[in-house]
Amino acid sequence: MNSVDCPICHEQSPKCGRVVHNSPAMVAGVEIDLSGIEFVMHCCERCGLQFKHPFIPEDRLIACYEQASGDQWEESPDPRKRRFDDIERVIHAHASGPRVLDIGCSNGALLGYMGQSWDRFGIEPGQQAAQQAEERGVRVVAPMLESCQTDERFDVILAIDVLEHLLDPSDFIQRVRGMLSKDGIFVGLTGNTDARSWKWHGSRYWYASLPEHQVFYNRSTIDRLAEIHGFEVVHYERTSHARFKVTRKARDDVRGALWGLMMRLRLFKHTAPPGWLPAKDHMLFALKIR
Repeated sequence: MNSVDCPICHEQSPKCGRVVHNSPAMVAGVEIDLSGIEFVMHCCERCGLQFKHPFIPEDRLIACYEQASGDQWEESPDPRKRRFDDIERVIHAHASGPRVLDIGCSNGALLGYMGQSWDRFGIEPGQQAAQQAEERGVRVVAPMLESCQTDERFDVILAIDVLEHLLDPSDFIQRVRGMLSKDGIFVGLTGNTDARSWKWHGSRYWYASLPEHQVFYNRSTIDRLAEIHGFEVVHYERTSHARFKVTRKARDDVRGALWGLMMRLRLFKHTAPPGWLPAKDHMLFALKIR
């Protein structure tokens, strides 16, 4: 199949490369069997979304998260390294009230960092992580957004390292809009396919080699989602997923550049790429209801 429908625009989207996952494939520290499946990246020419085909069924991924150990993610991550300060800066600049919902809140580290001046709620499928979040003072209201039955309305809804996991980004944003207060904002952090490092490695970029990452955005995609669902983009910045020392950045830049060159020379045909974590390959943005 040379083209499949974009999950957002429903336009026929051509292939733009092969996806290579790590071996063995792991999701949240739990092995997932992907043998016998060939994954291809498709690119929507209308909204810029890149997405894998076929998608890994959501129930298989959720089963991995439910089995994940509570220490799969750092219990107390360095807030500066993880850019909690940048996220909080955007929230403070645009929030109209204190009620905040973190979708995929993990163990509640980000909400814990934000402090008790906020009314903190979370959605988290991992049982041990949800328990740790509750111990941090987070009220976990559901394991998944689709199963959330609360009548609460929130001034801020967060999706940090979540959007890349979605099978239907448009449905997700529509649900988020319905849970926001009148002047509410949605804040997202996810990968950015406009990054130079991403363009150098293409569909084999490290971020796409993680099985649970299935859809990939750029500024055009965010603008399209905002247009469809009645939002305006009130903040947008390119960033890295985390802060690293200059030496780590230099190492990854050299390694990433060389790997991309050897891939283009067809020396790496079936190999997953190295991580390029310090690269400026993410975006932090905020949407506000129009």
